[in-house]
Amino acid sequence: MTTFKIKTLGCKVNQYESQVIRERLIEAGHQEAEGAQVADFCILNTCTVTVKADKECREILRRFIRENPEADVVAAGCYVEKDADIIRAIDPGIRVINNRDKENIVELLKDNKKIRSTQYSVKFLRSNGAGAILAYSTYGRQAAGRRDTNQGITYFKGHNKAFIKIQDGCNNFCSYCKVPHVRGRSRSRQPENILKEAERLIDKGYKELILTGVCLGDFGKDLNSGITLEGLIRGIISIDNDFRLRLSSIEFPDVTDSLIDEITSSGKICNHLHIPLQSGDDDILSKMNRGYTSMEFIKRVDFIRFKIPDIAITTDIIVGFPQEGVENFNNTLKTVEKIRPSRSHIFTYSPRKGTKAYEMSQTVSTQETKQRFKKLKAVTDNFSNEFRESVSKVSHRVLVESARDKKTGKLTGYTDTYIRVLVDCPDEYIGKMIDYRFEL
Repeated sequence: MTTFKIKTLGCKVNQYESQVIRERLIEAGHQEAEGAQVADFCILNTCTVTVKADKECREILRRFIRENPEADVVAAGCYVEKDADIIRAIDPGIRVINNRDKENIVELLKDNKKIRSTQYSVKFLRSNGAGAILAYSTYGRQAAGRRDTNQGITYFKGHNKAFIKIQDGCNNFCSYCKVPHVRGRSRSRQPENILKEAERLIDKGYKELILTGVCLGDFGKDLNSGITLEGLIRGIISIDNDFRLRLSSIEFPDVTDSLIDEITSSGKICNHLHIPLQSGDDDILSKMNRGYTSMEFIKRVDFIRFKIPDIAITTDIIVGFPQEGVENFNNTLKTVEKIRPSRSHIFTYSPRKGTKAYEMSQTVSTQETKQRFKKLKAVTDNFSNEFRESVSKVSHRVLVESARDKKTGKLTGYTDTYIRVLVDCPDEYIGKMIDYRFEL
């Protein structure tokens, strides 16, 4: 019996796909190595959203080779799509598997000279002993993209909640983002497969399901069947069991009136929307190709809060985008002060070769970017504390997780509004939903 280990970087979609890889390998008779155990296959599911992610991918691949000298090392996913030559420079024995082939990994690892899928033509770039690097060129990508071969997962290792990938790819082409270049155009999974997967995970006892995708709101638009994200949500929450449904990041134009109505009318959908802002300045938003103005974003947030007063709205913001001047940054601060997000993920701009922003002049200095990051974080931290205080001292449904706080030893958990709380209860409550009142 051969052994394998998987390391995952990046987004929820990657984490889901790693679980798919795990289950396919176990079904084929392979065993997952634990801890420092040396493995026969070492698989890195890569990310390329930032320069930092690229660097971490290279470091992990080198560590795989160093700690598992006889292993077949595999690099899969986003980083290999455009930068396979960089991976080959690390070691010519590394196998490269692109995003569309992740589900075929069992067949690919059986014999590097025989690919069962007829969707791919294979070119051998170089072979070195036991390993080989493969580059895949696809024909009929659109047709292949519509085939939903993914029947889903049956559990989610290391998680007390389960992600369900419903969509892949993106058509937006934001000027700073490499994702459409490495994951392709938007394509949806078949709704019947998603519903079956949701039922399995709920039957397994998962109390929170998280719908995820590269561009979640695009779900159904390519199926020509009338199915929408709202329709899929209605199908999932109609499953008769005690669970809740959370949406991962969703773009501003996809937060429709009907989606807001679904959240309002259902007791199973979490009162939480993560809507990326990215910038609060109209000029920078235009350069980013975001397709909305700061005022449109503010008005939508105001409307959401009018309809759902206790909702948590979290966001993403980029600082240091090319040509972002002091006035542009100050406009972002003003916009953030109006939307008052309950939690913010702040990113420093990372140049991605092949994107339009990569060619832009007047870049912001590293020192200035750090200062803006610090200033913005101070503002957003205040809003996070403000929101937490506003919902404290009342009862919340909290999903208890397996992690314990290092300082207090208490278990951690999350409210439906995505507030992390410490719970003083025994291990038997792990994975269960409890009513809990927390104080600051």
